[in-house]
Amino acid sequence: MSKKKKKNSGSKNQHFVPRCYLSEFTDPHTPPGQEPYVWIFDKNGKNLRKKAPKNIFTETNLYTFEFNGEKDFTIEKSLSAIESKYAYIFRTKIKEKKPLSESEHAYLCAFVAAQLQRTLGFKQNQESFLQQLIDHGTQMAFAHGMTDSPEVRAWQEYKKDIHKLQLIDGIPYLANILMQMSLAFLCSKDPTRHWFITSDEPCVLFNPDLQWQRFYGPGFGQQNVQLTLALSPEITVMFTWANFHGYSYVSGGNVENMLNRMTRSHTNKEFISPYPKKRWIWFSRVPLDPFFLLKVVRNETKIFLYRIRNKWRQRKIYARPKK
Repeated sequence: MSKKKKKNSGSKNQHFVPRCYLSEFTDPHTPPGQEPYVWIFDKNGKNLRKKAPKNIFTETNLYTFEFNGEKDFTIEKSLSAIESKYAYIFRTKIKEKKPLSESEHAYLCAFVAAQLQRTLGFKQNQESFLQQLIDHGTQMAFAHGMTDSPEVRAWQEYKKDIHKLQLIDGIPYLANILMQMSLAFLCSKDPTRHWFITSDEPCVLFNPDLQWQRFYGPGFGQQNVQLTLALSPEITVMFTWANFHGYSYVSGGNVENMLNRMTRSHTNKEFISPYPKKRWIWFSRVPLDPFFLLKVVRNETKIFLYRIRNKWRQRKIYARPKK
């Protein structure tokens, strides 16, 4: 009993992107006798290096609760169970391009829901939002002549575990939403020439309707939102509200120009590739698609004309003689 307590009392590295997932992106040309590795790039495409999946994207006690000096690894065990199920489903069904059963579909949704929330970027966003509440509450307390506030203390305590608590509440909630969406798998026609990449923020939530503005972010309640997650260099899973199902092959242009470009731009700090090569298109701010570029020109023209009209109206108003 004492040995068990001693074992659980230490710190532990925990993956925020699962090892079983990263293992699918290892270099197929790894020399015999070496541990398989992936190629890591900084977000800007620099600082190339190679590492084994077990040694990357980890954080000490990221999912560990601590009560009275004792560490609780319940969340990590739950995540490990989901990962094991996913790894089996990917190996036996998705990799072979076979349809999923209802229970397999549910486990895939749970895996994606967990991956959407378990990253350091998501954790930082949650803590940043709560810190704004804490700062605002502290300022209000000072304004009323108080040096402390019970509400602020409660928020400060909650902030310590907000990421873990969000995982507990969020995984079943988001998995249920994903279960209601259409499920499709996008497959590269030639994964040796045009492969999918992934990153430390591998889930990409995108709504093409919102790309012309900066006020609203994508959300699952939006009709045209889509969630993509590269599962291997060959296959990316996509969730949408559109009637899009099954396995479909996509051209090399769509792999690089659309999916990989979005994956790279959504990266927090580092992205992963099975090969030590990079494509310049991954770093383009817009997809090099004639129809898309035409939309950009049309939209920019509308904005330009709108500003000209506004200035002209303002000049007419100010030019009116005062009575």
